[in-house]
Amino acid sequence: MDDRAGLRNQLRPDVNYERPAGGGRRLFDLVGDLHGKTILDLGCGLGGFRPQIEQRGGTWVGMDLAGERVSVVGDAYHLPFGAGSFDGVLCAALFEHIPDLDVTMREIQRVLRTGGKLFGYASFLEPFHGMSYFHMSHMGLEHLFLKHGFRPTHVFAPQIGTAYQLECMLFPKPVPVIQPIARVALQRLFAAVLAVNRGARAVMYAVRPGSGGSDSARNLYRQLLSVRFAVGFNFVAVKDETAMPVTAGYTALVRED
Repeated sequence: MDDRAGLRNQLRPDVNYERPAGGGRRLFDLVGDLHGKTILDLGCGLGGFRPQIEQRGGTWVGMDLAGERVSVVGDAYHLPFGAGSFDGVLCAALFEHIPDLDVTMREIQRVLRTGGKLFGYASFLEPFHGMSYFHMSHMGLEHLFLKHGFRPTHVFAPQIGTAYQLECMLFPKPVPVIQPIARVALQRLFAAVLAVNRGARAVMYAVRPGSGGSDSARNLYRQLLSVRFAVGFNFVAVKDETAMPVTAGYTALVRED
């Protein structure tokens, strides 16, 4: 089936895959104005995102299994909040650690008001870490959203996963100064490798006229490379149960007889 899965079946036309300048640090810019809004930081850990939410005028509610800096102690299977309690839900590196993610998604959908935003980060090519259960491709993440009444708007890769994997192999424990320098060098190296990949495909288009070398096809392929080798995905999705999913991926290739 893979040979029939063209570029347009692997990327959704209603999702923005472009990495903004600044990468994952610009995620909150995509979420928009938070003044007067209450945001649930689910799996908040040490509350590292609290300043960003409060600086943007939002009210931060942090929930985790334990910790001195949480607002509410609890688990992601039973959110102790009423329906429509939040304007946004932040899930930063949470999904991969939930064994039954469908249960958690139903709970998130319940406590988020219609039109509210679910945003954060989910692992893809990160190495196994801290009881990881599910690392998802961009298509897996989009399927999860659509399944539970969310319309994905942004899915983008903050880093190249292959470079991050090599970094983890070289530095099993954090090393000040040296590791950040190595991280930048590795990311640039593999960015150059992907540029070579795109160049090779451009040559193929040149020697094979009519093989799909239009500007739109080149752009689709560039976006596909970025998600294919992503360390993970920053995402924004809107609770919109009436949104009709655009057929893509496996669904687009299944024939209804």
